[in-house]
Amino acid sequence: MMMTGFREVFIDTNVLIFATNSVSPWHLVATESLQTMREADIELFVSPQVLREYLATATRLNVTGSELQLEKIWENVNTFKTEFTVLEDNDLVLSALISLLRNFPTAGRQVYDANIVATMQVHILLQAGMIEP
Repeated sequence: MMMTGFREVFIDTNVLIFATNSVSPWHLVATESLQTMREADIELFVSPQVLREYLATATRLNVTGSELQLEKIWENVNTFKTEFTVLEDNDLVLSALISLLRNFPTAGRQVYDANIVATMQVHILLQAGMIEP
């Protein structure tokens, strides 16, 4: 996989699930993609929400017979917290989320995806010095 022009990438829950679940049909693609980005010195980001979603999904998979054992799930989350930059989910993110929902009516589970967008928007603006923390 060729990665050019990217310095930072936000990693979504699905990638973490696929990378850590060896029975997933996307396991190899996910693990190779993460490795390629690490080797290219691309900074990888997640949010607390992504980590919560990982826990919810991975533990649900555990109940349905996945190879992920609970101790391995806890270990994976600790690894993610170490290897990825965890973007803060704060009042600025909540305000951005509300603004997004007002401009792009969204409901149900899509609100969680909108929160990920709000998290990325806020941290891009913070990094650019366009807003204050």
